Amino acid sequence: MLVSGNGEKNIILDLRKCRYCDSSGLSAILVANRLCKNANGTFVLAGLTEAVERLITISQLDTVLNITETVSEAEKLILAESEKD
Repeated sequence: MLVSGNGEKNIILDLRKCRYCDSSGLSAILVANRLCKNANGTFVLAGLTEAVERLITISQLDTVLNITETVSEAEKLILAESEKD
């Protein structure tokens, strides 16, 4: 199963400019994470603002999701994961 019809299976969601996230946003993040996992890919959240990071931590999703400080770190993580396969 592919995340999209174009063969992508990895997603980096850059949230540097996101100041707020509600339950709908968390749900979308979890769906994207599941789709990537089902496609043997990697989903990464990058650049979380303090408010979004707090919500993810409170929701205990920090133990489930891949989170990096920057998009560059996310790219390195995806490359490392793809080399494991």
